[in-house]
Amino acid sequence: MAHQDILERAAQRARAAGKKHAGDLTPEEAHQLLREHPKAKLVDVRSHPELDFAGFVEGCCHVPWQLYPGMTANPHFDEEIRRVAQPDELLLLLCRTGGRSLAAAEHLAEQGYQHCFNILGGMEGKPDASGQRGKVEGWKASGLPWKHK
Repeated sequence: MAHQDILERAAQRARAAGKKHAGDLTPEEAHQLLREHPKAKLVDVRSHPELDFAGFVEGCCHVPWQLYPGMTANPHFDEEIRRVAQPDELLLLLCRTGGRSLAAAEHLAEQGYQHCFNILGGMEGKPDASGQRGKVEGWKASGLPWKHK
């Protein structure tokens, strides 16, 4: 599928849900863009401990949306994102389940970032019937590459 088709489908998903950011990507679509689009950049907005314990996607930029342990808003988020990304870049945002990356994408859209895409299901997605994440939806459940430190 061509890059523009992926981005348009993602934009349609977001518009249908009344969202302000550029679009919602499936993990597979995000992975394809990261492999093939020369300007796509993955920004992981999870906390530092989440990267350590749950793993990460190699090559991502890390800018936490919330800070551990209290999961309070990162007061330096805007400053930190400006260090790794410009408003005209194609940004693919990832968190654990898709909630914080959605909030970050909406926030960045308000700040003038025109191409912020949320990755649906995040890294681990919702839990399965046994309470385990990474099996139902998200980056891990899709079988996409990731690693532990």
